[in-house]
Amino acid sequence: MIKISDADFIAAWAQAKGSPTGVTRITGLSERSVYKRRASLEGQGVKLASTPTNPGAKATTLYPAGWSYARERQAEIDTGTVIVFSDAHFWPGEKTAANRALLTLVKEMKPVRVIANGDVFDGAKISRHDPHGWGTLPTVKEELDSCRDQMHEIVLAANPKKTGCTFDWNIGNHCARFDRYLVNNASDFGGVVARLSDHFNEWDFAWSLKINKNVMIKHRWHNGVHATYNNALKGGMTIVTGHLHRLAVTPWADYNGRRYGVDTGTLADPLGAQFEYLENNPTPWCSGFAVLTFLNGKLLPPELCEVHDGIAYFRGQVV
Repeated sequence: MIKISDADFIAAWAQAKGSPTGVTRITGLSERSVYKRRASLEGQGVKLASTPTNPGAKATTLYPAGWSYARERQAEIDTGTVIVFSDAHFWPGEKTAANRALLTLVKEMKPVRVIANGDVFDGAKISRHDPHGWGTLPTVKEELDSCRDQMHEIVLAANPKKTGCTFDWNIGNHCARFDRYLVNNASDFGGVVARLSDHFNEWDFAWSLKINKNVMIKHRWHNGVHATYNNALKGGMTIVTGHLHRLAVTPWADYNGRRYGVDTGTLADPLGAQFEYLENNPTPWCSGFAVLTFLNGKLLPPELCEVHDGIAYFRGQVV
């Protein structure tokens, strides 16, 4: 077993310029051990920022002392496409029409970034809500395995080595269940037991991602039927959120120009077993995701891929 002091590990991290793979080469530690050691040091207040998966990507991570996750990642995009999905609530054995459409458009559009805007992991077994009855819920391991498989499938579709695509994951309230359960039930195992982010090395985790200083992408803010309007109005910039599953674009304009409030819907099936708590009530939820196009640093009107009656449509065509 390889032993390395904290000081040597921190020095190796600096030498590798924040690359866990580079630390593995320098120290001989396995990549899993590198992530665990990093988590242990962060639990002691030592922040070790990662470099983006794509070394050519321009991104900055703000990770203030005392925060559990990075507060914000910042990126500059001149021209290119960004695909944003959220609320996948991945369960084993499930592949929705929106998920299939996402993989298709990621392959075809070759986005510069793919953003998972929260609640990829559902955490049904560790919810604070009681079960509804005798229905079968997947275990944490079964959910985690499904998330790993489907998120890696997105990475493969993007082909980052060829396209340079990078991958961001904004923490959602369901995602936070994973770490919160560990903290509440096994607090002394900090730095020993892997956090949710440790299971997804290809994705960069934070609470939010800001693009070009005027597009904020995060899991949630305002609630209710006017959420996207309030986000754009009060945020002072384009705000892209998930959480509400509605899939909508609301424009707003003032002396600062035109901006948008975007709800990225849900990658899951609104009638899926994850949502039994709706009790078969009607819902405005819609399965799909958002596509953001930047041209010369300017965000063009956001577009939606929507699922109707089990069929995904984008720009008037079946996906």
